Amino acid sequence: MWRMRLDAATGLMALEVRDADLLLADFYSLETGPFTLSKLPLPAAKNWWLGLEDVHQGLLLLHGYGDRQTGQHKGIMAYSSQNGNLQWQQPELAFYGVTADGILALDLQDQKLTLLHPQTGTILPENMSLEGGANAVAAYNLTRSQACTYPMLYLAGELYFTQVQDFLRDKLSAAAVAGIEYAETEQHIVVSFYTETAAGKLDNMLCVFDLHGELQLQQRIAHGLSGIGSDTFIIFNHNLYFIQQRTILVVYSLS
Repeated sequence: MWRMRLDAATGLMALEVRDADLLLADFYSLETGPFTLSKLPLPAAKNWWLGLEDVHQGLLLLHGYGDRQTGQHKGIMAYSSQNGNLQWQQPELAFYGVTADGILALDLQDQKLTLLHPQTGTILPENMSLEGGANAVAAYNLTRSQACTYPMLYLAGELYFTQVQDFLRDKLSAAAVAGIEYAETEQHIVVSFYTETAAGKLDNMLCVFDLHGELQLQQRIAHGLSGIGSDTFIIFNHNLYFIQQRTILVVYSLS
């Protein structure tokens, strides 16, 4: 699992799953009410050079790359979650964020923001500074994310990584490496972490503790990885979502 994004207003989740060894990437939409999972019908050979930005109003927003060496994002492609069709694209702009008024895109040449209509991708006549755009995206994120919790990613060497690493060593005798994702709810602590295998690969483990530190759930969700991912889980409406071994969608109730 590389990335999860959620449109809490519609209950639609977007998933990006990548395999670094095979250079494969797949994109899915999940209707969290009936738990209906759909895969975008994109050519597998080209998917590696696409990535998930966000999901909004029934559309999965993907990006391409302007510079594959630096990983600079360029291009916005909006795919329908209903039929998988490309609804619109802006190949020369880069995704900046979602606001209450539309989708903000960045002109990479003049570093100016452009507001796009979310359903058509057409440019709307509104100018916004970079500071104003950042504030608009942050304000909208507060509204749209009230019902969901994304984990915080802590990398090896950071203070919070060390603190959670010590917690895992104490509770599980586990030696977490590389990166840890951490989230808290009113009743639970959820941790996704990596351990090194004898072959030098990484296993991704997911654990749920109560607030007293007692283990409630422990699962290996990926084996033999070449690197770490992000957003390996998400919590929405008191449910814990994650993908196990790239093929199984798992949902646990945390209520």
